[in-house]
Amino acid sequence: MGTNILTKTERQMEDRMADIGNDPVRADTLAKARAFKRTWIELAEALARVTQSNAWQAWGYPAFDDYCRKELHLKQATVAKLLNNYHFLESAAPRVIERARDQQEAPVPSMATIDFVQKATERAAADKDTMDAIHRVAFEEGADATSLRKQYGELAFPVSTREKKDKLRGAIAMTARKLTALLAENDSPVPKKIAVRIEEAIGEMLESIEN
Repeated sequence: MGTNILTKTERQMEDRMADIGNDPVRADTLAKARAFKRTWIELAEALARVTQSNAWQAWGYPAFDDYCRKELHLKQATVAKLLNNYHFLESAAPRVIERARDQQEAPVPSMATIDFVQKATERAAADKDTMDAIHRVAFEEGADATSLRKQYGELAFPVSTREKKDKLRGAIAMTARKLTALLAENDSPVPKKIAVRIEEAIGEMLESIEN
């Protein structure tokens, strides 16, 4: 059998596991950090438990962020996202957390999926039936964030007529300026007289849409 190759960070975390084996809460949290990608919800729950009890103080760290960075090798932004997603599930879909605890093989929604549902909830643009459908598809059927965006993006995050016009205006202006730059190239195949007329027309158009 082949030998597992550990990165420097993995080796540090493995060594720390041996040092803290007599503290079950601390060891459990570190173990979940090592398996972060496949057990993010378990890690988030462990982190929530640590921060709520201030256990990191007894472990000699001046701040929770220091504990996460030095012992778990997790960035502050990552920890914040984990806790944010976990707390959202606690309030909006606690059954997902309960299922993850009780059914080891049950699929766990990705953090990107949680982000979509949370932002859709905060935007509050979709009606109740649509939000119920989003919750069902995301948390019961296991749809990923890409599928959710395709199926519910326009309903959850509607774009106003003004926003559409502003976006179109920006795209037209960007394309027009790019065309002007291409026409000005020394090797441009467009005859000079025609290029001048096009540039003048583009100038008039830009002035009309930007004023």
